[in-house]
Amino acid sequence: MKNLLFFDIDGTLAIRRDIPEGNKEALRKLKEKGETTFICSGRAPIYASAMFKDQVSGVVCANGRYIMYNGKKLYGKAFSNEELNLYLSLIDEYNGGAILIGDDKIYPYKLTDKQIEEVKQAYGQENIVEYNGDPIYTFDIFYTSLNQRDQMMNGKLKEYIVINDHGGYGSADCSTKDFDKGNAIEYCMKYFNVDPSNCYAFGDGYNDKAMFRVAGNKIAMGNAVTAVGSDLGSAAVNPA
Repeated sequence: MKNLLFFDIDGTLAIRRDIPEGNKEALRKLKEKGETTFICSGRAPIYASAMFKDQVSGVVCANGRYIMYNGKKLYGKAFSNEELNLYLSLIDEYNGGAILIGDDKIYPYKLTDKQIEEVKQAYGQENIVEYNGDPIYTFDIFYTSLNQRDQMMNGKLKEYIVINDHGGYGSADCSTKDFDKGNAIEYCMKYFNVDPSNCYAFGDGYNDKAMFRVAGNKIAMGNAVTAVGSDLGSAAVNPA
C-alpha cells in the first residue's frame, strides 16, 4: 500500500456529470501506479459508482456514511428512525423536499413533479421508488428558490448538518456533523493501515473541510469556497 487518495466529485473531478479528459487520465495513471483511489462525495452510491465505474479503487459516498471498495460495501452507517424523522420534520418546516439515499435506491420525499423528473434523469427511473423502511444513509434537500435554500441552510438544520449546495441548481447534499467524510477517511486509514502522511484529500466544498481535518495532505481546488481554501493558503490549486 503506497497512498490513499480521496477525490470529491462536484467542482473537483467533474462539472455536473462531465469529467474532463485530463482528470480521467490522471485517475488512469494513478491506477497504473498501483495507488488506492477513492471518490469521496455527498452523492448516492449508485450515482458515484456508475459515474466512475472501474476508474477508482472505491467510493466513499453519502458524505462518508457509505464506503465501497472493489465494488463491494465495506461500511455503512444508516440513520436511526429517530434521526431520520427529525431531519424530515425540519425539512417540513421550510416546505422543502428531499431524496432519501439508500444502498441502491432513491426515495423521493415531497418533491414537485419537475423535481421528480430531474431525479429520474440523474438516477434512472428504475431506481426511484416509494420509501419502504430500508436503511437511509443521507439525503439531499430540494428547493424551489434561493431564498428557500438559504432559509434551510441557515435555520434549524444547521444545528445537525452541513449543507453543500449543488451550484444553485435546486438541490444540495447534506453531511451530518456526527459522521462525515473525515470519519470515513479515518475508517479507511485504519482499515488499510495507512498513516495520515500518506493520505491525500482533494475538494472544494463546505463538506470537504471534513476531509481536510484528517488527511495529512490537503489540496483545495481553485474554485473552492472560502471556508476551504483559506485554511490552506498556497496549497489551493486550479481545477483540471
